[in-house]
Amino acid sequence: MQLSFLGQPYEASLPTVEATETSETATFLGQRYARKQFNISQRQQSAIELTYRGIHYNR
Repeated sequence: MQLSFLGQPYEASLPTVEATETSETATFLGQRYARKQFNISQRQQSAIELTYRGIHYNR
């Protein structure tokens, strides 16, 4: 997904989320629902060159 901030374009990397139903149930506002366990995969972070107050650094 292509986004921009303060006129600088950047690519957003969205992690994948897997949901697994559990045997637990919960109640919210009088409604019962099955709870789920969410697993988020780790995303790769690339080296990005940034500038703050004229000083360049990599993240």
